[in-house]
Amino acid sequence: MKDLVNALVESSIAGALAGAFWVVIDVDPNLWQFVTSSVLAFVLLESIRSLRRHVDSRAARS
Repeated sequence: MKDLVNALVESSIAGALAGAFWVVIDVDPNLWQFVTSSVLAFVLLESIRSLRRHVDSRAARS
């Protein structure tokens, strides 16, 4: 259950980032543009999280 809640929160954050992106560039996106940008925002968040875990594990080893 905790994993499901975390996934929903992360998806919401990705959607919020995508929405903020479209507001900043002042464009009204269609559905596919918004979905694509939300998926890309989610991938970006996961990449940052993975990099952070990697850096933390390297720091713990040294």
